Amino acid sequence: MMGKTYQVEFFDANGAFLGECRVAHGKAAQGPAVQPPKGWRFDRWEPQVCFVTADMKVFAICTPKEYPVTFLNENGTVLKREYVRHGKDANPPQHIKGRPVNWSGRTTNIQRPQVFRAVFGRQLA
Repeated sequence: MMGKTYQVEFFDANGAFLGECRVAHGKAAQGPAVQPPKGWRFDRWEPQVCFVTADMKVFAICTPKEYPVTFLNENGTVLKREYVRHGKDANPPQHIKGRPVNWSGRTTNIQRPQVFRAVFGRQLA
């Protein structure tokens, strides 16, 4: 005799149907592969599908990627570390020891881990 089974339907973070499966009572459902939008990562299914006891609609939960960004002084000493969401701007120190500072790269639209080094302009006499 076959035990009770349930239908589990999977949807992406925007509500688009991804697939379905049948699961025996108390068993875990295996969701389909999820292709999150660029700069996002798949975290989990919600609600959880590890102990299925009823028909379910399950949604992919995706969160923005975050990247470590490090700011170094001219000698390589770490001044600041932060995590920046994909596509957002870093918040670099504006002054070091009272001196205005520029950075060795673009601190906007971060899309990967970054390390920036302080760059000082010529001192005016």
